[in-house]
Amino acid sequence: MKLVRLTPENVKNYIGRNIIFTSRGEKCMKKIVSASASGNSIKIEHPDLNNCLQIVSRKIYIIS
Repeated sequence: MKLVRLTPENVKNYIGRNIIFTSRGEKCMKKIVSASASGNSIKIEHPDLNNCLQIVSRKIYIIS
């Protein structure tokens, strides 16, 4: 398994792919639904985080 760090520059290349991130001290794996126009946030299905993650403030990795 190869992990690639998600950045605002490469986020549009990975829509529909699975990601790993940490939320409340636990590792979570979700799928990217969409990205904002600026690329600074992504939409995922995770109600605890209001279905949105800020890329610039978190370490988010793509599973390749």
